[in-house]
Amino acid sequence: MPARIRLAHPERCIGCMNCIFACSRELYGGAISLSKSALKISYDTPSRKFIVSICPGCVDAPCVNACPYKALAEQPGGGPILVNPEKCRSCETRDCINACILAVLFWDDERKTPIICTQCGECAKYCPHEVIVYREV
Repeated sequence: MPARIRLAHPERCIGCMNCIFACSRELYGGAISLSKSALKISYDTPSRKFIVSICPGCVDAPCVNACPYKALAEQPGGGPILVNPEKCRSCETRDCINACILAVLFWDDERKTPIICTQCGECAKYCPHEVIVYREV
């Protein structure tokens, strides 16, 4: 069975950023960067809680349908959205990013491609409070 990441206990997030750094290391071959991660952590002042934003791998994903070059593909039954770098035209309109109804796709200004969660599980491995878990589905 395939494994996927899930937000198991979002209320436990302390904003340590371990997940973000683990993700950027995995996606960029060792680079540690807050901006080069497929997930983001923000702080909601009214609720005084951290919010973890990560792509769930939608079925009938709006980002896939929005790409005019068909550079994104979804997996049957959901899962990580795949980016085909040969088809991606680095469009300035960022249709895929803008189409995401959850606002969990991000843009890499250097590579000029979307940053999308690959469901590798590195973030879960480094989360000290099991906010993010990697489990079979």
